[in-house]
Amino acid sequence: MVDTDKVYLMTKAAMFENKEKKGAMKIVSYRRQDYILYHMLLVLFSATIAFCIIVGTILFLILMANDTIVLNVGEMVVFGLVIAVFYAIVLIFYYTFSHQFYGSRHVKARQKIRQYLEIMNALDELEEKRKAESEK
Repeated sequence: MVDTDKVYLMTKAAMFENKEKKGAMKIVSYRRQDYILYHMLLVLFSATIAFCIIVGTILFLILMANDTIVLNVGEMVVFGLVIAVFYAIVLIFYYTFSHQFYGSRHVKARQKIRQYLEIMNALDELEEKRKAESEK
């Protein structure tokens, strides 16, 4: 006789194992703070590279558009400060976004693993119940 509860639980477990287990286990293998920090550093590094490329391209285009640009020291300082402030704003945005995103991603992976373990425990209980009934 087929136990429908057991089939249902085994199907859910198999679906998780095939689709999500590898990714969830990789995420959960890190502590939450380590996972967030690692990915935040990658995001901030990528944002820094992208910012430098964009600013460099803009400066290159400005220099190519004008034959002679003469900036005094005060204007260069102001220009540098504007770039630094904009860079700080970009980093703050990416910092908060990546912290939120990767924190929730870690929490969701832990919840999925926890659900999987609950399914496996329920399967064990069903198996013990079946053995106990067969011994009677």
